[in-house]
Amino acid sequence: MTLDTTAVRADFPVLDRRVNGHPLTYLDNAATTHTPRQVYDVFEEFYKDYNSNIHRGIHELSHEASIAYEEAHDRVADFLGADGREEIVFTKNTTESINLVAYGLSQHLDTGDEILTTEMDHHASLVTWQQIAKRTGATVRHIPVTSDSHLDMDAADDLVTDDIEILCAPHVSNVLGTINPIGDLVELAHDHGAYAVIDGAQSAPTRPVDVGEMDADFFAFSGHKLAGPTGIGGLYGKRAILQDLDPFLFGGEMIRNVTLTDSTWNELPWKFEAGTPPIAEGIALGAAVDYLDDLGMENVRTHENDLAQYLLRELAERDFVQTYGPDIGEKRTGLVSFNVEGVHGHDLSSLLNDRGVAIRAGDHCTQPLHNRLDIPGSARASFYIYNTCADVDRLLDVVDTARDDLDDYLASERYHDLVSEHYHASHNQEGLSDPTFVKSSEETTCGDDGEFHVTIADDRIEAIAFESQSCAVSRAVASLLSEHLEGMQVSEAAELNGYVPRKLDGQYPDLRRECVEGPEEVIQEAIREYLAEEQQTPSSA
Repeated sequence: MTLDTTAVRADFPVLDRRVNGHPLTYLDNAATTHTPRQVYDVFEEFYKDYNSNIHRGIHELSHEASIAYEEAHDRVADFLGADGREEIVFTKNTTESINLVAYGLSQHLDTGDEILTTEMDHHASLVTWQQIAKRTGATVRHIPVTSDSHLDMDAADDLVTDDIEILCAPHVSNVLGTINPIGDLVELAHDHGAYAVIDGAQSAPTRPVDVGEMDADFFAFSGHKLAGPTGIGGLYGKRAILQDLDPFLFGGEMIRNVTLTDSTWNELPWKFEAGTPPIAEGIALGAAVDYLDDLGMENVRTHENDLAQYLLRELAERDFVQTYGPDIGEKRTGLVSFNVEGVHGHDLSSLLNDRGVAIRAGDHCTQPLHNRLDIPGSARASFYIYNTCADVDRLLDVVDTARDDLDDYLASERYHDLVSEHYHASHNQEGLSDPTFVKSSEETTCGDDGEFHVTIADDRIEAIAFESQSCAVSRAVASLLSEHLEGMQVSEAAELNGYVPRKLDGQYPDLRRECVEGPEEVIQEAIREYLAEEQQTPSSA
């Protein structure tokens, strides 16, 4: 059985939109999927017919809301193969779910303990476990990614010792599309007495998941990536472990009994759902998993994989495109990350947006993985149940002409003439041999990678240069800035306060505001850091 994409698309009215005069082609599903009528109608029904707080009222509306909210937990539990609603905690998203687990398990960590993640983990995992390690004295280690985009399981065997207390890994990479051997990782963790935590943000929406068969201790996911609303996600946890885990938030609803000196906790899963929960969102999440169940998750997996394979085959025929992740024909999920030679991901995304095509560009909250790949960022096309081969073809049409179209794009009336001028004739685009300081752009959200080199003499900027793998707009701005700052007093340079937007007279797309403002913020911060250090340095006698 295959998906009837014509029927599916009719459930998503947003796909009837036109963007810049073109039909919307939405290929940013790994970030957020769209929501069908069957799900968002639930909101209207809730607020129109039985809006009320749950578990707190002896009246009809509260009873109806409570039943619907509880049944949503049951439906999600069935969808994931959990053993009842007690094992499903509703959270805001995958990030909060991982934080909930990290907080609870941190009570068992001490100096000498180890936490194992991977080089392909999302920042939601990496940052969380970093902070937990700092607070507990534990050490974080990472399973490497091989040159063929898989986890190095030989290294994992060596890394997992009896010192490992927690192993956290993504089921599916949100950049590479790699499907990790979760069963092997869980077994490895359990063989050494460690907890297994799985980031299921990219797998729950795209393939059948059975947490019982997986045997992971925890599985985190988000509603907005599986045809559900934003602001709702979930955490599966084994019942016995959740019972022993300390709550993450405290307050109403999660308590059983409260005195002036002590409290006891509610039963599962309410023990972890403090305060008034996102009731309508939770009920809508139940509707979303019902919708996907009706389509069949095997069909979802096959459909999006077919589209990814089609795009991979097409991109492989273009020698100016580099793709990342498992090769054509290998098992992977429905996303493809790539770069077009000479066109930064942000510039490509802008060119695609002009044609109504939505993708994601940047580091996708996986900066260490992009460092491992030795690229500042990538473009990512990700597919879902309503996408078609025609969507892929519209993407390819822009990819094929992007290198030629970039010049016209920068020279168009939407940009000030200075942008095109400084892009084509950049000033000071080389590093300095012995600068006073070097400041990296560190623009992690957009995948820029650049440095300012500054030489200061007699309280003036004697020389300034930049090295950049950034987008065309940011490179043009860096050139404009370097020309302006050369010879300027350091104290004056520290107070630029919007020089670039003023110089460009606001003539640039609002979508590229960060590209325009980012370089100035970077150099301004660097100069202020320099001045602060100078003030702290004792003068010589």
